[in-house]
Amino acid sequence: MFFISDDSKKKRYTDKAISLLTPNTKRYQITVDNGLSLRVLPSGIKSWVVRIPHKGSISDISIGHWPDINRREAAQKARQLRRQYDLVPPRGYTFNDAYALWKSLKKGEIVSYRSERLRLEKYVLPKLRLKQIDQITAPMIINLLKPIELTGKRATMKRCLMRTKEIFDLAVCAGYVHHNPINGLSRLFKPPKKKPRPSIPWQSLPEVLSVMEEKAPKRIKHIFLLSLYSMLRPGEVAKLRWDWIENNTLTIPAEEMKMRRVHRVPLTAFATDLLREIKSDTKHKRSVFIFPGQKSYNHVNSQTLTNYMRSQDFFKDRLVPHGLRSIARSWLADQGISYEIAESCLAHVVGDSVSRAYQRSDFLEARKEVMEQWSSFIRACAQSSQENDENPDLSANPTD
Repeated sequence: MFFISDDSKKKRYTDKAISLLTPNTKRYQITVDNGLSLRVLPSGIKSWVVRIPHKGSISDISIGHWPDINRREAAQKARQLRRQYDLVPPRGYTFNDAYALWKSLKKGEIVSYRSERLRLEKYVLPKLRLKQIDQITAPMIINLLKPIELTGKRATMKRCLMRTKEIFDLAVCAGYVHHNPINGLSRLFKPPKKKPRPSIPWQSLPEVLSVMEEKAPKRIKHIFLLSLYSMLRPGEVAKLRWDWIENNTLTIPAEEMKMRRVHRVPLTAFATDLLREIKSDTKHKRSVFIFPGQKSYNHVNSQTLTNYMRSQDFFKDRLVPHGLRSIARSWLADQGISYEIAESCLAHVVGDSVSRAYQRSDFLEARKEVMEQWSSFIRACAQSSQENDENPDLSANPTD
């Protein structure tokens, strides 16, 4: 014989509470959830039991021992078992549980973690957060994502679907659910239209520098010039620190780069002069960041240059900060710089995993010469733009 605690229906049993349960001279049983009980034997063994009423009789089915199976895992197993008999199941894992698992694994591992998290919390979590994960179906996800696609945000829809699929894949691995219900769902949606970011031919750089010199605030001009010279991505430029500079080389740690690889930028006299000017003009002299934000302990927003260029009619639909990398890459190609060195200048990964396992050089010495040529070209463009400003009829070609 065994007894059911009078308080079992009132008390919420957590794993901590279960660990405090002590054995009696007789076995006893507590109700943990709808249809799920924990049987405590005189020996101290604690067994999970699922109560199944079927064909006029009641069966207690053992599903394992605590703590081998914790309370949440037991609830999920009981949920799956009772659903087989069309019985009201206890509450198991929700989508939010799987999302929490995704966050714990992805934070710090993917560069776009913050934007991916915010996107999920805006478009996916409001509808799915509290739903039992084994009740979420493919039609439910389709109905959730279709309105996003209809607004023309195909790239957003694609990212939401990709990350939601990842969340379900992790839920399957963790035993929250038996299968991923949205495998293959991407075939039902139109792929996003890929549109290159606006850029201009490198031959038009003098005109761009002329506009920046005439209209841009000095801080914006500095961010623009260092972005142009370094060929770094906007987010990477924003985080640059003074202590990363040593022996005329800017070394960016792997965790701050998109491809999670250390990247070194050779600093020419042009770059050194620019950095010296940036240092003298900053209002936060002691900040560790080359471009501090409003507070010295923060770096500038990565969208600062983007927002400025969007506000200027000259740049609209013609050039964005990321397009500076395109200008540099096109110039490198037209100067006959080898593919591997040119790609290394932009911190791109070259070759497959096998070739990268053998070829581990970042071509720093070769890139020093390339960056000298690139610096000379930027200086020539700046001088050409100044000459054109002084004499509009003079057409100087910076490549002559």
